[in-house]
This record gives sequence, structure tokens and C-alpha cells, in this order.
Amino acid sequence: MKKVMISLIALAFLASVGIVFAQGTGNILSKAADKSIAFRVYNGYTGTLSYVVGTDTTRQTNSITCDGLANTKICEGTATNGYIITLAASVLACTNTSGTASLQVDYDSALTNDATTGNLLAGTYTATAGNWLEILWDTSAALHYDIYIPDRDNAKSRANLDVVNINSVPTGTGDVTASVYIDGVLKWQKLVTSPGGYVYGASTNLVADNNVTIDEDVEIPVKASQAAIIRVGRATTATTGNISTTVK
Repeated sequence: MKKVMISLIALAFLASVGIVFAQGTGNILSKAADKSIAFRVYNGYTGTLSYVVGTDTTRQTNSITCDGLANTKICEGTATNGYIITLAASVLACTNTSGTASLQVDYDSALTNDATTGNLLAGTYTATAGNWLEILWDTSAALHYDIYIPDRDNAKSRANLDVVNINSVPTGTGDVTASVYIDGVLKWQKLVTSPGGYVYGASTNLVADNNVTIDEDVEIPVKASQAAIIRVGRATTATTGNISTTVK
């Protein structure tokens, strides 16, 4: 079943996810650390929507103010409360002072079993009436760098496209996994074991090297009716890296 979404003007959203249009050579999408979208919330009210992600990484509080009414949602690391699909449903249930629920949530940018507790970037996010706000992943906690390609429900002018290249410098430690998901289904994956190493001087002088660069040519079709996530994750730590992809 498709997740709850409403349409928005294509160019505004495509700009927000870092798509750069290049004639003839494809479009380059890129995200730096702490810039990957976990999910988006549309403000269907007349007043400003405020969404505060707390700093408690064990029992993270999400405070959502709709038309002046504060709604508190606790995100805990349990099977019933602490995953993207559960938090999205909880956000949808928020109301204003009149008891009206007018938020919409787009979480095609994440996998349904992505854990949110402690993995959302703490801070205050706002959206004026009729606009979206984007809740971001805390890269150092979530341990992945993502690019989200919306389906035509969220980008009305989007046609069929191909993901043709994945490039990433996922700064951190541990094994690296690069993946492409179409409508939440894994379509391509590559594992790079880390740390690698190199030898200097005597053969016993082995130096561990955690630096990994992903540069993969792929040919993965994404229909206009489909959403895609390009993700590069590290097993242990992730810090100041980045991810980019070329689509055409």
C-alpha cells in the first residue's frame, strides 16, 4: 500500500532534495551528512507547523505544534513504538485546538523498519501553511547516507528514469553497504569489507585503512510511479561523508 502523501509542485521539491539539472548528461543528486530525509510532514493548517525532535536518544520526544496545540509523541526503541511506520501514524493523529487532523506524512524516503529512536536529527523544524517540513536523519546515529527520489505523487512532472551511477565517500568505520531500494524493495546491493589495509616497509607493518569510496556504474530503472532510496551505510560509525547519484 502506498504511504499517505499529497502532491506538490515538482521543482520546489526536487530542488530541496539536491537535484541539479544538467542538459544531456543526466541529473546529479547529492546529500551531505545530516542532510538525508527521514520523512516529510505537510502542514494542512492555516498556522505555522512546528516539529521539535528531542535530544534524548533512549526515549526521543517529538513535540508537534499544530495551529497552536502541542502534541507530544514519544519515540521508543520497541517493536511497537520506535520505527518510521509507527511514528508516521502517530504524527498523522495529531490535531489542532479544534480536534482537526490536517497533517500528511510522506515516508517513502525511508524503509518501514528503519528505527527512529535516537536516529533523528535533534532540532526545530517548521513549515508555514501549505508547505512541507523535512525531518532529517542524524548520520552519526543512523549510520547511513541517503538520497530519496520521489514518485510522481510527490513530483508531478517526474517521468521514468534510470539510476546510472552511485558515488559516495562514507566517512566512518566498519563495513560499507551500498543499496538501491525501489518502493522499499531491495534491487541492488554491494558490500565493501572495511577496514582494508596497506603494507609499508617490512611485511609485518600492516596499517588499517577505513577510507572507502563507492563509485559504481549501475543501470536501475525507476518508473514514474515508483519511489527510490539510494543508501550507503557503515556498520560502526559514520561522520562527515556524502553520497551522490546520477539519474537520466
